[in-house]
Amino acid sequence: MSEAKQMLFARNLISICVDGIENADYQGCLWHQYSDDPIHFESATGMITTMDNLMDDWDFPQKGLDQREFSPKEHRIHRRNEVKDDELVIDKVQKRHGTRNIQGKRGKLDTFIVHVAYRQNATWQGQVVVASTNEKISFSSAMELLRIMDKSLPIE
Repeated sequence: MSEAKQMLFARNLISICVDGIENADYQGCLWHQYSDDPIHFESATGMITTMDNLMDDWDFPQKGLDQREFSPKEHRIHRRNEVKDDELVIDKVQKRHGTRNIQGKRGKLDTFIVHVAYRQNATWQGQVVVASTNEKISFSSAMELLRIMDKSLPIE
């Protein structure tokens, strides 16, 4: 009997494909369901920032804390009066670009399929599937996700 593959299903899956480690930092690419093109990163910081920017663009999952604004009061009032649409931004992105299966994308060293369920307390909470071991692990912060990746990646 073959071992069942761990799978994640969500609108905001991101596949982290790690191709190398240089100076104790990751290099590789990110894949998401709404593009045919990878997003390259040269560091763990760049990877985390890129992922957070994607989630900001999708407005999913929504942040538990908003960035403080120091703009004039009129600007804030104008933004508040904008027409509200009931459709989620990520649903609009999905309709516009369609979806792709990213779970087949692989990095040279390892691959991590990440589902961020929440962005609360100024960090992330979710699950990650480590492709090399087929293990699904929950994490409660972006730092914990990086620790999971560190343990799974080969030490050079």
